[in-house]
Amino acid sequence: MRHFTELCLKPEKTEELLSAVKALGYSSIGLTQKVKTGDLDIVSRLDLDPRNPNDLNNSLKSSRWRTEIITVNCISKSVARQAGRDNRVDLVKFPVTDKWKQNYLDRPQAGLMRDSGCGYLIDLSLLLVDDQYLLRKRIEFLKRNIHNALKKAVPVVASSCAFDVWGLRDPYGLASLLSLLDIDEEHALEMVSSVPEKLVERNREKMTKSYIVPGVWVIEDM
Repeated sequence: MRHFTELCLKPEKTEELLSAVKALGYSSIGLTQKVKTGDLDIVSRLDLDPRNPNDLNNSLKSSRWRTEIITVNCISKSVARQAGRDNRVDLVKFPVTDKWKQNYLDRPQAGLMRDSGCGYLIDLSLLLVDDQYLLRKRIEFLKRNIHNALKKAVPVVASSCAFDVWGLRDPYGLASLLSLLDIDEEHALEMVSSVPEKLVERNREKMTKSYIVPGVWVIEDM
């Protein structure tokens, strides 16, 4: 049985959105706010918008072990490269601009992300536009990024990145949007279930007292 996760919501009215997410069939939800609910697994998330690599490094030093998922918005190539090689970063996303050739998720970037365990976040709200030209260009942009990520076995997570209930989609609705990016249904559903679930489980294990560094754990005597 699949357990679906909406990892990157940004609610303006938290209680209203939580109720809608539960009704749509999600088990887990990622939030930057601290909330209490017995119905959903709340994943703590921090969204970073660093101006440069040094800014990113300072933010990671102060917050990595206080939050379960860290996403980085890569506004420049230097930030993208630093985020891609840093194993403290969980997900990166890239802004879509009118400079369509400005694409930071190239093959070298995907290689860095693969080696560090960093994933690629697809913001599906980018596809909810009426302008046909803009939609076509965004589809091209996302297809190129996804191709490079999957070719290097980079984890890919999809989210509606909704601010309110009108931007939400049920898990199968998100999967249908991913079909616009030539992703088959099985892989699309994994991007809102097993892939984010594994990221959260990995980090929760790292936040336990027994974790030292990757591959090294403290084993208590019985």
